[in-house]
Amino acid sequence: MTSLKPNLVKRIQRLPKPTNVAGAMQPLFEAISNAIHSTQGKYREDVSSKGRIFVTVNTNRKKDGIWATVEDNGRGLDDDNWEAFTTTDTDNKIEIGGKGVGRLMWLDCFEEISVNSVFLNEEEQLQRRSFCFRLALDDQIKDHKVENVLDGQDTSFYVKFSGVRDNGYLKRFPGRGDYVFQHLTSHFLPTFIGGRCPQITVAVGDDTRHYPDAISEIVYRKQTETPSPTEEYGDLSLTLMECDKVASADLKGKHFVHFIAHDRTVHSQKIDGKLGLDYFGEESDRVFHAIVTGPFLDENVNQERTAFVFEDAIIDRIINEFCVPYIDEFLFEPLAELSSEQRGKIEQITRTYPSVSFGDTDELQGRVPSGELKEDAIYGHLARERFRRDERQAEKIRSVLERLKGDDVDVETFADTIQEASRAIEDAEQRSLAEYIVRRKVVLDFIDLLLEKVRDDTKDSSFQREDVLHSFICPLRVQTIGDTGSKVEAAASHDLWIVDERLTFAQYFSSDVEFSKLSEAFESDERPDVLVFDYVHGLRQKEDPSKVLLVEFKRPGRTNYPENENPQFQVQRYIQQLQSGKLSDVRGRPITLNEQTIFYCFVIADNVGKMVDWTYHWQRTADGRGRILRPDDGFRGSIELITWDALIDDARARNQAFFDKAGIIGKSFFET
Repeated sequence: MTSLKPNLVKRIQRLPKPTNVAGAMQPLFEAISNAIHSTQGKYREDVSSKGRIFVTVNTNRKKDGIWATVEDNGRGLDDDNWEAFTTTDTDNKIEIGGKGVGRLMWLDCFEEISVNSVFLNEEEQLQRRSFCFRLALDDQIKDHKVENVLDGQDTSFYVKFSGVRDNGYLKRFPGRGDYVFQHLTSHFLPTFIGGRCPQITVAVGDDTRHYPDAISEIVYRKQTETPSPTEEYGDLSLTLMECDKVASADLKGKHFVHFIAHDRTVHSQKIDGKLGLDYFGEESDRVFHAIVTGPFLDENVNQERTAFVFEDAIIDRIINEFCVPYIDEFLFEPLAELSSEQRGKIEQITRTYPSVSFGDTDELQGRVPSGELKEDAIYGHLARERFRRDERQAEKIRSVLERLKGDDVDVETFADTIQEASRAIEDAEQRSLAEYIVRRKVVLDFIDLLLEKVRDDTKDSSFQREDVLHSFICPLRVQTIGDTGSKVEAAASHDLWIVDERLTFAQYFSSDVEFSKLSEAFESDERPDVLVFDYVHGLRQKEDPSKVLLVEFKRPGRTNYPENENPQFQVQRYIQQLQSGKLSDVRGRPITLNEQTIFYCFVIADNVGKMVDWTYHWQRTADGRGRILRPDDGFRGSIELITWDALIDDARARNQAFFDKAGIIGKSFFET
């Protein structure tokens, strides 16, 4: 028979290498974890009083001569443990999370490893086992000796690690004692605060600390919750702690939820954004840490015990669905201080986006995690809740309709349900309408600012700001030129309702496009800023064109114009070209107009300078600021001069009822 030959060196080389300090300390943590498990196995319920572990770490900032030792008074390397030690991927400690790779990580990290252990053999006699453990293709265990031990000694295990390999471990291994303590404290926090922790003494240089007592120096308040089993995750236990900020000193964040498998920290999730808290407490020196444990986590950790095998979204769901209610209660006081700030953000969001305002502020805030202050996250929570409510309401309506289709219909029974569904639909429509009205308010506020900026530029030859203002109302140069002709595309969106509400739903128009682009058969340098044919909902009652709307924008504050920009003659030239029959509309069809066609022409400009002279003989508009000309012949319709201020004032007046109904304040959205 021929068997596959294992290559231990290659396997260890393929083990994940550390990317941070905690990862570089993992092999040492594995040795400490083994010591904890060994003492727990020996002393069981008495482990906290009888179990002893001693850890010594020698390190420095130059990282030369690094070594560490771990010693415990557990069972030692007895026959069962020795069999497991010499077998890769053993299931000896599978019930407590052992994956059989801890000592492989030793070999990956350290160049020299020596072991000395006292144990009880099958005859209940004390013996000592000693050997050197090395990374090699064969004979990884060297100088193995087993000898009898005099009475009076106790079982124990001692391992010394020397020389950190330069394969990622050396670079990230801590060179300061403070870092050793910080990471050790964070990693073993669940063990230290539990009831089955042996006495652990850790010495680094001149500093010695005793665990779990040392934890009391940084944990000021602790609370353990064991809720009812969850359907998806089974039994979970949650420990909440208010700690000194040193507990997070070497972590990338302040507040964390630690996910633990088999007494080991596998994943630490930062929740700073979710809580919205900085350091809290009277001295602003407190942080929050929580620990989640349970069989679900124990059963779903990878072989190296460095990550869970489920998707990352599970972590977020456990925090949101399981942890958050208890965190809110535990941190009630510091979070209460943030509540008013969050409330203000919710009120602002619902003013801007009324569609997510499905209830009063108290109800809305109840759907947002406590302390959440990011506007996009708040909007996301509210939008998701609104979607769920709409789905439930839609299902209710569908159910009512299905029952109404049946033969046995009790009108009185359905009345309340139908009324409720009707109210829900009406509320949803009002919220959507309010959001649209808010957008109109923002557009008007923004144009006010643009007008101010354009007028500040007194150079009559400057058109840059004019283009900005124009393009905000109606996008410029929307066109596609084909091989066989010209085609003008509709803009994706526009705000021509500012000029005339009839343009609100205009779907096809040209904007700042030369007439020559509309048809190869006609050449002209004239270009109306906005040209709307008969493609406005509600304008056409029959197939033949009956109405044409033209809009020309002039820069606000402009006083000087060349003679060819006289609005009366300019508009007349536009109309003559349209009536010539040589142009095509935006759909590529010939423009056919007759003497019954009515032209509504608007010139948007400040009535100053040359414009005053040109429009002096025109009729005044009702507000006295604009002018209107209804020609006696040439074409049917009118040319109206609307000043920029009157344009905005009139648009506000037309929409004020909507603003009032939506509860939109008169203050500009852009005021500070």
